[in-house]
Amino acid sequence: MSESIKNEIISWIKLIGTAFLIAFVLKTFIFQIAYVKGPSMEPTLYQGQILIVSKLSYRIGTPKREDIVVINDNNEHKDLIKRVIGLPKETMDIQDGSVYIDGKLLAEDYIKVPTYENDFQKSTAPEDKYFVLGDNRVESRDSRSDSLGFVDRKNIIGKAVFRLWPLKKFGTIK
Repeated sequence: MSESIKNEIISWIKLIGTAFLIAFVLKTFIFQIAYVKGPSMEPTLYQGQILIVSKLSYRIGTPKREDIVVINDNNEHKDLIKRVIGLPKETMDIQDGSVYIDGKLLAEDYIKVPTYENDFQKSTAPEDKYFVLGDNRVESRDSRSDSLGFVDRKNIIGKAVFRLWPLKKFGTIK
């Protein structure tokens, strides 16, 4: 094998190795793709939509109320997409189909149905834990459920920031 062919092969190996390294770093630390499964975030997000999730958002900042986040659900070993409603050390209460944070009504223009307690009792989020709900409160397993409860900050993977699919909904997520 000639020297120029060896150099060409080595060049290709370096290029492919660099591409894999960049892809690994981007997926691990910067962003990932998420797929919407189920109706829990309707009418904001629908089954089959594909989202870009920013992991960097919470490496340099913290989740804020109304952020749509991807959560690692350790109980069911899958990722969930929910909306941050309550922040650490805030008290959440659900009364007459509405959510109250520290005694103040939370205005939620992104939901279409009332919020029912589902056995949730007025509670204060511990430090580094968040209260999350799906936008479709009837069809959502969320912080009202004992199987999920308050979500630990370390289990929040990132913020859903952009919708890739379907193309007619392409753009930022609100």
